[in-house]
Amino acid sequence: MRLPPLVYLLGLVSFLMDVASEMVYPLLPLFLASLGAGAGTIGLVEGVAEATASLFKVVGGRISDRMGQRKPLLLLGYGLPALLRPILALALNPMHVLLYRFLDRLGKGLRTAPRDALLAEAVDRGALGRAYGLHRGLDTLGATVGPFLAFLLLPHVGVRGVFWLSAIPALLAVTALLWVREARVEKEVREAVDPPSPLRLAYLRTLPGAYRRFLLVSGIFALALSSNAFLLLRLKELGLPQEEVTLAYTGYNLLYALLSYPMGGLADRVGLRRVVALGFALYALVYLGFAWAQTAFWGVALLLLYALYSAAFEGASRAYLATLVPREAKATAIGLYHTVVGVLLLPASLLFGLLWQHLGPGIAFSTGAGLALLALGLFLTEAPLKKP
Repeated sequence: MRLPPLVYLLGLVSFLMDVASEMVYPLLPLFLASLGAGAGTIGLVEGVAEATASLFKVVGGRISDRMGQRKPLLLLGYGLPALLRPILALALNPMHVLLYRFLDRLGKGLRTAPRDALLAEAVDRGALGRAYGLHRGLDTLGATVGPFLAFLLLPHVGVRGVFWLSAIPALLAVTALLWVREARVEKEVREAVDPPSPLRLAYLRTLPGAYRRFLLVSGIFALALSSNAFLLLRLKELGLPQEEVTLAYTGYNLLYALLSYPMGGLADRVGLRRVVALGFALYALVYLGFAWAQTAFWGVALLLLYALYSAAFEGASRAYLATLVPREAKATAIGLYHTVVGVLLLPASLLFGLLWQHLGPGIAFSTGAGLALLALGLFLTEAPLKKP
């Protein structure tokens, strides 16, 4: 079964936007420091940015379902970061950077749920794994290409020059979106199923029980999801030089991109639930490995195994989520899922950091593995591992 052109088009859009975003992101901490920002200000900028992205994912989904369209939110969500690059390139103080990061992540929040919903609506149920796998692969490939481009350009054009040039792939992404075509939901259908606000608990009662259970499982698993920065810190602690840590992380991103589509195909063949369960198990295995690892060799091997987890889980979990809710509520439910998981990432990283600081990395990684195994156990008790 061939994937429709819309899937490749949305993958191209995400690839281009991630190239643009990742050309900028690695340079921001040093750029902020050059503007006089201290560690606290840098933390504030990134905290506001990520909180904004998380909170607005459910908002974008809700608006998209109410409109019965996905494309307007995609144009707004991708267009904001592309058109507002001058705020960053011309920034004179940290507050200018904060304004840009807020608007950039606002765009990401608004576009994520409508985009995932549009992907789900573009393919048959039996091709969801490949569709999401292809999209995640192209997205991650962009995240690999972006920093490399910045590395090549930086000596020639400087930081602000890289910021200006990053607008080119961003504008190309928005241009590609103009080719998107979608089916509009009739007004009568939308009004007949208009649910309460997704920010109220009553909204959950309007959604299928399978969705609510998966949201609970995902919330528990989110508490196990510490920042990838801790994995890189662990590699350095195991004796890997800083330059090789960067190289290892590039290898992780590249392997993640290459494996995403094949893992999506596997999910379509054996069932989405099975590959989601495999993702939970791989995460627990990797974190247990990092808890016990004694050498840099095993640390790098575990990071590459982590790429397999990312390729298996990220696409399959999004595809599985899309099967749990009806079309008219799909974007809102997907947005709520991303918001809940995103909000929980902050306490998850704080917990992991405190455990590392006071009890050591072994306890921190073991706790993450334990939470992942708890999520896996609850997921397995929901229903037999059959398709999807």
